[in-house]
This record gives sequence, structure tokens and C-alpha cells, in this order.
Amino acid sequence: MSTHWKDYLITQGATFSEQGEVSGFQLNDPVLPTTSPTLCVLTQQAILMASGPDTQRFFQGQLSCNMNTCDASTHSPGVLCTPKGRMVASFRLLNTGNNYLIALHHSVVDAFTQTLSKYAVFFKSTLGQPETPYLCLGLMGDTLISAVLSSLTETPPEGRQAVQLHRASWLLKSDNLRDAYELWLPENALSYWWERLCPLMRPVTENIWSRRRIEAGVPQVQSDFSEKYIPQHLNFPSLGYVSFKKGCYTGQEIVTRMQNLGQQKSRAYPLTCHTPIAIAPGTKLHNAQGKSVGEILESLPSDRDQQAAIAVIRIDAAEDNDLVLDDERKSKVSIARIPYPIEPKAELQF
Repeated sequence: MSTHWKDYLITQGATFSEQGEVSGFQLNDPVLPTTSPTLCVLTQQAILMASGPDTQRFFQGQLSCNMNTCDASTHSPGVLCTPKGRMVASFRLLNTGNNYLIALHHSVVDAFTQTLSKYAVFFKSTLGQPETPYLCLGLMGDTLISAVLSSLTETPPEGRQAVQLHRASWLLKSDNLRDAYELWLPENALSYWWERLCPLMRPVTENIWSRRRIEAGVPQVQSDFSEKYIPQHLNFPSLGYVSFKKGCYTGQEIVTRMQNLGQQKSRAYPLTCHTPIAIAPGTKLHNAQGKSVGEILESLPSDRDQQAAIAVIRIDAAEDNDLVLDDERKSKVSIARIPYPIEPKAELQF
């Protein structure tokens, strides 16, 4: 990914952290009300492109989503697993009609491409960065988001449909976040869209989007825990990332067996950690007896004295809801209800 888009955003008042993420906006124009829809650059997302006549068949045998039902102008979430069912990456895949765009966390791009390259030699398919790199913008709001959408297209996307816009850009509705949309665009189209969206939307940092995702109980595989968990640990069958009707793919036997047996002992939960101190991924959670019963996947500050987090926790320990962090303070943790149904038998019909 180039830095030209950063240079442009700096002219629009953006400031950047040492990690290259947008850390804030210094706006000279009148600031929109806090009730306005928000706009952010999802810098943690990378977008790859796959093309070639065998790509659909190749992905059908490697990914958890059903490529046979991912028609042109539709998108699907999915995961890439090892033969033992451990997830290398989670992603969202868009069929543009000419190729496939794949959005995933930037930290697992190399693992994703290297894993698939082991099998790609047997297919007429290529995978890598698009010739013009892509960016992802996050658009969020409540009822006011409709005004933004109508300025972009006469037919806003519903479900897993995607709408192609000007400048080779695509508008997608986020599956599991309420009133949230993603705009995938070539880097050289950023100024075009930013100038059209900013009069209607309030620029914010990516943390706003990520915290909303965490509170919604939607994990994302990152390098800190790549190849550690099977899809059920992160609730991905319940979120539509796994098709149990598609047939074989790498790791499918392990994933399907766990779903059929129903003997899962751990899963992902959103939670609040009562500490003002940032929590590192992998920080352990202990029960009242001091036993390790889970670990933090990711976290972000939710206010001055708390962190919003998502963690994999033993189900019985989560039900007791009497956990502390493995930190110097032994900070208390409050586990929230998973905000979507967990129905293993029903998910087998997907």
C-alpha cells in the first residue's frame, strides 16, 4: 500500500500515529453534530485481488464460504483453515464479476497468500495486491445514514449484495454491524469520495469502528492468534462465515465434526475490562479459583477507566461471570451477552 492517500488525508486535517493509523482530525470547517454519521479509513484492512478462470474452483476447495453461491456483485465472509481446522485468516470476499476482492486484517496477508500459494500452482489463478491498491472506508450512522447512501446510489445494498459505484468502487453493507457500510475504493479515488462524503459525515478514527465491532461480538483473525483457533471458538458459524453444505475444503472435516458433536468448551464473548490500562492480546483471564479460563483477542478503550474487549473463554466460566485479568491489578471483567443466536444444529443447514 502506498502513502499517497496519507498525504491527501493530511491536507484534510488528519494526524497519524507511529503505527500509521489515523489518530485524529484537526478540522477548520464547522464540525458536524455528534449525531451525524461517521466516516473513517479502515487502515487495518488490506484488500487483495484474485483472478483467473480457475479462481472460483480453487477457492471452493480452500475457503469455508460457498463460492458456488457467491455470484457477481455479492460478497461473503469466510475463513482459511489449516488441515487441522485452525484459522489462518478471516476475510470478506467480493465477486466483482471480473475478479474477486478479499478484505482481511493486514497482519495476516502474508500467511493468507503463502498458505494458498501451496495449492495455487495447480490452478489458473493469481492472488496478490491489485495493480492500483485499494482502501476501505467505514460508514456508520443511525437513521441519518440513509441520506449518505442516497447521495452515493439510488439502490443501497441489502444483505450480501454489493453496488458498484464510480471509480471502480464498491459499496457493501456490513453483515453484523447495525447501520454500517464499507466503501472499497482504489487509492487514487480517495479524494473523489472524501470530498463527497465529508459534508455529510464526521471524520473519526478507526477505533470508533473497531470498538463497535468488538461490542457486537465480531472477532477478526489477526497474527497474534492466527492458526490457534477453529471457527467455532470465534463464533464464526453463527456469524455466517462457514458453509456446512458446500462440501470439502481444507480443514472442513475438523470443523464439521466439532459442529456435529456439539462438544465445544470455549467461544468468543464481548466484555468490559475495568482498567484504564491497555490490554495486550493474549492476556489471560482467571476464574475465582485462579485458573486460566480464557484469553483476550483484542481490546480498545471504551472510556477513561475501561476497555472494551473480545475474548475466547470457557463457556462454563463465562456463565459464572466471575473473572479477572491476569494483570498487576487483577482487574475485574464483566462479560456481556453474545448479541446474536448460537444455534449449532441450525447452522449445519447453511
